[in-house]
Amino acid sequence: MAIGIIKDSDLLGKHVILEDASDVGTVGDIYVDVFDWHITKFDLVVDKRYIERLGVDKSMIRKSRLPIKTHLVRAVGDVVHLNGSLEELRRSTRAVQPHEAAKEAPVPPGARKDKPEEPKRYQHKGHDEEKPKKL
Repeated sequence: MAIGIIKDSDLLGKHVILEDASDVGTVGDIYVDVFDWHITKFDLVVDKRYIERLGVDKSMIRKSRLPIKTHLVRAVGDVVHLNGSLEELRRSTRAVQPHEAAKEAPVPPGARKDKPEEPKRYQHKGHDEEKPKKL
């Protein structure tokens, strides 16, 4: 294996640890930006001990996953080391989760949450209106 290059099969399933040596889960799916071919984020399959502490939705069917942006990765070796503590990880990933971002999204001025905006209605021209004359 060349320096600085790792296969996705080598990365999938690796344990993910924080600076305080908390083993928070394993690497799940990897997301690649195909325009410039770099990894943008990966899914952290969260260990059940950390689900509530990280504020991740529990799932009865699937394992709970948390998208992690790659700028949080400190190093990759036998394990994936992330920068920061558990609290910093929770705060940094809140904006990545769609359900959390929707809750905290600012409401533009003039928009009302309680009632949806009514569609514009166009009036149909009646027969009694003047029609264009033929030449």
